[in-house]
Amino acid sequence: MSRRYREDEVVNMLKAKIEKKEVLFMPNCGSGLTAKLQEKGGADLICVSATSYWRMKGQGSLAPLMPYGDINEAIMQLAPEIVANVQNAPILSLSGGTNPLLPHKEHLQKLWDAGISGINPFMMKIYGDAIMEQMDAIGMGWDKEVDFVGEAHKMGMFSLAYAFTPEEARILAEAGCPAISSHVGSTVGGMMGAKSKLSLDDACQLSQEIFDEARKVNPDVILFAHGGPIKGPEEVKYVLQRTDAQGFIGGSAAERLPIEKAVLEATKSYKAITRD
Repeated sequence: MSRRYREDEVVNMLKAKIEKKEVLFMPNCGSGLTAKLQEKGGADLICVSATSYWRMKGQGSLAPLMPYGDINEAIMQLAPEIVANVQNAPILSLSGGTNPLLPHKEHLQKLWDAGISGINPFMMKIYGDAIMEQMDAIGMGWDKEVDFVGEAHKMGMFSLAYAFTPEEARILAEAGCPAISSHVGSTVGGMMGAKSKLSLDDACQLSQEIFDEARKVNPDVILFAHGGPIKGPEEVKYVLQRTDAQGFIGGSAAERLPIEKAVLEATKSYKAITRD
């Protein structure tokens, strides 16, 4: 069973790895088996994810906020099997922070009690400006994600938050977020991958602009990259060589794509056996 870590413990752990020139990696997971294998492979953080919950059902990453269920309930359902299969890696949760009926402090305490050390707030802005404009108008907008991060910081819980723009990175850093990831769109590739108009160079440029703005506020902020065309080890290496990113967050790239490849190839191998 995994142990819990306070914010300063996670930050110190990650910075020690950065000092050793290690590349940080946080995969998303939607099952206990995945989490066990990710830790065995050396994951620095593991994120129990509502997007993974749906991907493991064979659906796309945009499903979590559709009217099919409560993303925070999905986290609480998954948490026991993730916590039971992880020994040492800090566990974060891709939790939604915009539910007006679930106060942040109460929400964070529930996550902590479930064995989760911190949050990777669910990135509402993946649904686009038009939806976010309406969410803002009814008091359930992105500012609630920022408040979620701020409350976690006050409670000593770690946060690793996504920024889609440099301005968002600045706001998150000002709220006390110790680790920020660029988000350049849903991951491309595989059977359920999204479409992206961004090239890897575009992803590098946008990520660096996000990183620069975050570091104007906090020069020690820990930086990750995620999404769009950054879909595998080669692409991650390309981004790391051209930006200040110190790590990578893998959603589809860390679970869906490897599972698709492995299961597909294994099935084909069995079917290729002949009775001579």
